Amino acid sequence: MRGSARMLDAIRWDTNLIHRYDLAGPRYTSYPTAVQFDSQVGTFDLLHALRESRKAARPLSLYVHVPFCANICYYCACNKVITKDRGRALPYLQRLEQEIQLVACHLDPKQPVEQLHFGGGTPTFLSHDELRQVMNCLRQHFNLL
Repeated sequence: MRGSARMLDAIRWDTNLIHRYDLAGPRYTSYPTAVQFDSQVGTFDLLHALRESRKAARPLSLYVHVPFCANICYYCACNKVITKDRGRALPYLQRLEQEIQLVACHLDPKQPVEQLHFGGGTPTFLSHDELRQVMNCLRQHFNLL
């Protein structure tokens, strides 16, 4: 007991540092943030944005959302489905592949993909074979660097 009490006494708190960072910060998020999404954005807006991206010939960044988690993390505000049923991923992956195809057909197949992010949920909810399937689909439809 005395050893741990001595250890606590040895801690020197930098109060200037504490005051400097004693502010509420944003929770873990992504860009664009959720508040920048708008339900008024429709199909034609998306098609226009894809067409403009194709014209600009800018490098692409792709995000693949895997919305499944086997366990809940109570601090997490991400869009997720809590389940231990790994079979729930199959219909999602089929629709994901359709979305990849639909988006890719509006972009230049030569546009390089500089960034590829997987998020969730828990991307490792997917099996190795399922992740391989997603990567193969992405390689087939996009120019991954």
